[in-house]
Amino acid sequence: SSLIDLILGVNSPQSGRILISDLPPKLAVQRWPGMISYVPQDIYLVSGSILENIVLGYPLDEVDMSQVIRAIKLSSLDGYIENLPNGINHQVGENGDKLSGGQRQRVALARALYSNPKILILDEATSSLDGETEANVTDSIHKLKGEVTVVLIAHRLSTVRQADVVVYLD
Repeated sequence: SSLIDLILGVNSPQSGRILISDLPPKLAVQRWPGMISYVPQDIYLVSGSILENIVLGYPLDEVDMSQVIRAIKLSSLDGYIENLPNGINHQVGENGDKLSGGQRQRVALARALYSNPKILILDEATSSLDGETEANVTDSIHKLKGEVTVVLIAHRLSTVRQADVVVYLD
């Protein structure tokens, strides 16, 4: 979590510097909104629809539905949404209380992917998923190789099995 705070520009390093495209993280985020997406361990959802939670912060009349559909597929949320009577307009309840933990994580992942980020930071973002869904999400994220830099924090080795570089921090 401390490393994530440094990458996101929440905290500044005591020595050295962190640069994203030659800019400190705060300036990179200001210059390129949506370039960095973050899925924390503790997911926050607003009382509203799945769609509203995916495009949180964007005006609903400007939603790019092709990007929404892409994000839904990459987060393995499509099968769940297809079985809902209201589909993407399904109400999630207060902080997503009508969804399971895994469904909440997949909505948060779809939110992170909606902006088509160049850096995707996942902090235990698959910890509430069952094994099969975790494998699907991990495979989808692996398909982003070459398009997105993924920083994946995980305690399970199975989550990082396809990573190019694995760093163990103690």
